[in-house]
Amino acid sequence: MEQPAYYWDPVVSPSGIPFYTGSTISECTDNLLLDPLSGRHIVRLVIEDNTVVGEERLLEDEGWRFRDVLEGADGVLYAITDEANGNMYRIGI
Repeated sequence: MEQPAYYWDPVVSPSGIPFYTGSTISECTDNLLLDPLSGRHIVRLVIEDNTVVGEERLLEDEGWRFRDVLEGADGVLYAITDEANGNMYRIGI
């Protein structure tokens, strides 16, 4: 049995996990982004040489429950919230 490459304690319950390949947000290129079901932020995992070397929590101050994050055809990240009058965020202009 092999230990996980990266984990959270307590768990963040990841939902969507896109791998950002664009160049519009250069600091996010080749990083994983995920929207945790048990959090109110988006997680960016910084990856170098197939190893997680850092974690950044995005939009934490917004206070929303993000339910999906994806890379658009324009190379920008889009995120949506799950509230009744949810919001869509465009990240990386």
